[in-house]
Amino acid sequence: MTSTMSMQESGRFGLTSKKIGIGVAIYAVIEAVVAYFCVFAPLYINPVYQKCAEYNAQGIPCIVRLFGKTLASKAEIAEYQIILSLWDTIFNVIIIYLIFTGITLALAFCMYKGMSFAKSYLIAVFGAKHIVGLMALIVPFANMRRNTMIFGIADSVICIVLCLFFILINNDEYIDDMLLTSEQIAAMNKRMSFGFVLYGIFLAAIIFQKYSLGALGNNWSLYLGWTGDTSMGHGYTLALLLAVALVAAIMYIREADWAMFFFAGFGGAVALSNLMAIVFRVIWVVKTYLPMNNLKAQGDEAALEWFANGNGMTTTWWINTVFLALAFVASAVVALMAFKKIGKYLSFKHSAEDKKPAMAVLISAGSIILSFILTIAAVTIWHKELYAGFSVGAMDYMYFFIYGGATLFLALSMIGGYSFSKFGTLGLYLLVISNNFISIFSVFGQRAARAAATEGYVGYNYIISGVLFILAIVSCAGIICAFIVKGVNDYMYAKRYS
Repeated sequence: MTSTMSMQESGRFGLTSKKIGIGVAIYAVIEAVVAYFCVFAPLYINPVYQKCAEYNAQGIPCIVRLFGKTLASKAEIAEYQIILSLWDTIFNVIIIYLIFTGITLALAFCMYKGMSFAKSYLIAVFGAKHIVGLMALIVPFANMRRNTMIFGIADSVICIVLCLFFILINNDEYIDDMLLTSEQIAAMNKRMSFGFVLYGIFLAAIIFQKYSLGALGNNWSLYLGWTGDTSMGHGYTLALLLAVALVAAIMYIREADWAMFFFAGFGGAVALSNLMAIVFRVIWVVKTYLPMNNLKAQGDEAALEWFANGNGMTTTWWINTVFLALAFVASAVVALMAFKKIGKYLSFKHSAEDKKPAMAVLISAGSIILSFILTIAAVTIWHKELYAGFSVGAMDYMYFFIYGGATLFLALSMIGGYSFSKFGTLGLYLLVISNNFISIFSVFGQRAARAAATEGYVGYNYIISGVLFILAIVSCAGIICAFIVKGVNDYMYAKRYS
């Protein structure tokens, strides 16, 4: 009775649950209609008709029918060589509508009926829609049109506003239920403001990152062995990071301090990776551009052709570099702001009786960092032998973001006293060990093959890489300290809540 009655009137906005439910339903319907003309028609429906037009232009008789040849007449089958089906496309659109529009309408009805749980689920729904809308901006979809991108951005902005609205009214109910004091209310509001400021800066970093793609090298990942176009994976990785960042900002309102460790870890990983990209950019200018520019001034034909092919510091080069610098600054700001919040948890001071558990935690956390460094070094040395003209690709930086971010997040969380970091690290180690174990055989197998084909070949780089893979696996054993040393759990708990 209490939770239902509290839904009837929101003290903050003076809106009844019925008005809010009706408003959400109206927005869901308007969004669905506009989405069809701005998103689904150009991205799903129109390409089918465009393909049909291409066949006809090539002299191949083609027509579009809802179920293709299945329900086509005998005359149509005889007249048209190809009959394209719309059903698969329409079915996909229906599924998307059922997920996003259908769930929103169902929750709007629950809101109208004054069901308390609706607010929490609407926070999740509008948060998800916010991320999906931003994907139009950060994921390079095929057939993307300007009106589709504009709709995605506009819908994303509206959805994050609605998400914040439901967070606020959900907070009001939480305040009433928990009988929070004015100091506690002020602290919660402060946490919400700080969390979403961090999210906003992280969002800016992600958008800058997307537009710095040209400054990060070609769309490959030599570290992952992906030599094809990975631009879609690049976009999806950024969207995934953004989604987790939004969850972290929302959870931080209710004293989920792990969110600051996420922003510190992943913000730091993004900043460090971008700094590395900037350094590589400067090295390229010094080693390649300046010498070629000098040769160009001397009338060297090869240099003139090199510049004619757009290899110099063009307008696009500068634009990409500026966005890269902006992404570095924004991610560094996120990391620094988050580190300031968690600094008190990262102290290495401990009492005499806590010496053993403190050392166990430090060894385990240090082993996470060491395993990452050794693995990256091993892969770099190995792949320099595999790929001529080895250079870090755009997707490689996404690899650094995820692997490096997870490493920093778990190491900082372990030092900060979060017990989940032990099992999170164990999971990361199992993944590292399985990949590195296979890589050891691949490295020494490739060296043996080259040695058999080339007389006197030693292959020092293969040997060094293989040894580093082995050392990375051995370093993973550091996590054992966090599990077997007596008093670690008590030490971490005390540090977490001190």
